[in-house]
Amino acid sequence: MKKHILWVASLLYTSVFAATDAQIIEHFKSTIQVPNITIEVLSRKSVEGIAGMDFVTLNLTDGARAQKLSIFTKDDLIFPDVISIKQGGSIKDMMENVELQKKMSAVYKKEDKKNIVSLGNDPKKETLVVLTDPECPYCRQELAKIEQRLTTNNVKLIFAPVHERSSLEKAFIIYRETEKVKTDAEKIVILRKYFDENVVLTQKISDQDVKKMEDLKLKYFETGIKGVPFVVREKELLK
Repeated sequence: MKKHILWVASLLYTSVFAATDAQIIEHFKSTIQVPNITIEVLSRKSVEGIAGMDFVTLNLTDGARAQKLSIFTKDDLIFPDVISIKQGGSIKDMMENVELQKKMSAVYKKEDKKNIVSLGNDPKKETLVVLTDPECPYCRQELAKIEQRLTTNNVKLIFAPVHERSSLEKAFIIYRETEKVKTDAEKIVILRKYFDENVVLTQKISDQDVKKMEDLKLKYFETGIKGVPFVVREKELLK
């Protein structure tokens, strides 16, 4: 994954006159003192319910590193976020999640079934898609309550390990071993085995197979997710 650039800009309110794309770009170039910085507007959308306000996503890069930045603009002002009392939270988070789900949807609809560990198959229950990592402590906490989760939801796991090579190796082994069993109980035994922080790997996994897991991870992180576990309703991805 690309390294993030730790640029800090003052965003409480800033005059950019008409707040055109060109003026926003020029503003941030003058604010962020980084040599050779290139800034482009990736998207610009109207904010529903707020006349004259746009949600703008920028890409900032110095050639070696890149970072996306989302802001709001209205008239001659720029805002880092807008909080909606009526909607109960950050409009930025809501709009970024909509964009993320659209991108993730395009990836998920084409996903090979071999890259999905399915638990539960009850058509009356909502299905959750969970991006996970066997070495992530928060993912381990999620797995610890998997039986309880399955009382209300079906779960589909996709591995997007963010840790060392061993996490990629464990993901590959889990896919390979769960493919050979049929019941949820058998799959959960395998999951718990390799999510255990004390497990010792005795199997040798090739560089080619590790790369497959790395490519799978990158495919989903490039949609905009920032970490695991990441949970989304499958129906949102199948729209």
